[in-house]
Amino acid sequence: MKIRLGQLELARGLAHRESPRQFSLATTRETQVAPALRALRAGVFDRGNARTAVAFTITRRHESVERALRFAAAHPQALASAVGGLTMVSEDGPGEAEVFLPDAALKAVRCVPAGVVTDTAYEFIGSALSCRPGA
Repeated sequence: MKIRLGQLELARGLAHRESPRQFSLATTRETQVAPALRALRAGVFDRGNARTAVAFTITRRHESVERALRFAAAHPQALASAVGGLTMVSEDGPGEAEVFLPDAALKAVRCVPAGVVTDTAYEFIGSALSCRPGA
């Protein structure tokens, strides 16, 4: 899977050995329950307020220990200046399916260098997802 925040590549996909690990996606919707006196059932109403949370970890290999440290120090700032939604593109066949979170806000990022490798955990929150199936 390839993942971008605006034009910033977070996971470059299988060809670069940068696929997400510990991927999770959770959606919730705001509902209202209206109990009614002497009624058999309460009324349940979908208020339409969707919330989506996406979290994943990317492992990257760098050319040197110094470059891994530099990436860990600079990457959070690059995320802060990225503009646009979160795009997730599957790599499972001839047509690539795309999932888009247009108003993604970065809730947390944690970058841990270990030698020439960095593990970066991301957590995004937004409203409703939009999906485009593969061709």
